[in-house]
Amino acid sequence: MRRITALVTLFFVAAASAFATDVKDIIAKNIEAKGGMAKIKAINTLVREGTMSMAQGMELNFTQTYKRKNKMRMDMSFQGAAIVSAFDGETAWSVNPMAGNKPEKQSAEESKLALEQADFDGDLVDYLEKGKKVEYIGSEDIDGQTAYKLKITDKAGKESFLYIDAISNLEMRLDTKFSMMGQEADVEMIYSNFQDVNGVQMASLVEMRSDGQTMMSMTYNTTKANVDVPDARFAFPAEAAGDKK
Repeated sequence: MRRITALVTLFFVAAASAFATDVKDIIAKNIEAKGGMAKIKAINTLVREGTMSMAQGMELNFTQTYKRKNKMRMDMSFQGAAIVSAFDGETAWSVNPMAGNKPEKQSAEESKLALEQADFDGDLVDYLEKGKKVEYIGSEDIDGQTAYKLKITDKAGKESFLYIDAISNLEMRLDTKFSMMGQEADVEMIYSNFQDVNGVQMASLVEMRSDGQTMMSMTYNTTKANVDVPDARFAFPAEAAGDKK
């Protein structure tokens, strides 16, 4: 009886040990599949141009600009109107033609969301330094492909679930919550059509789905890395700052 108990204990200890290393192995394979940490970190700026298609049939041309550390800007054009959403590393701001076409600083909550969006490395790169916890939940079938399911918890306690293709080791889907018009909704971000950008694999098609319906898709036509982008590109416009008294 003691021998059986010892064997059972040994089995669970071994299983727990394997479980503990699964997360690190999956993350390591993902980073390697994307090009390796050195090549990922070698990209200091990104400029991505493409087309955004909305569920209502509306299409927008856009340019996304990123710069380390945590700087981001999205420029969109629709029927001659320019829409800007930016983050300078601390504060989010925007220009909306529907709201007077004047630069406006955003709330602390929107700035927090912008900080997450400005991280173009992805959730798994330096996740510990970012204060995130990653757990391996198991494997699931996603459209006929086996995927590793990872639970990601940020330092604020927000949970999301990332699915990694068991064959390519690249991201397939991210299940998360997204704030839209003051309400929180469950969304799925679908990643596909990966292309090489300076030795790093990046999705050239990203779809946002909710309740099984595609709400938005972003097709990246061109991506350029390490182009010269001044910090002023992300800064709140000087004319807006001049309004202060």
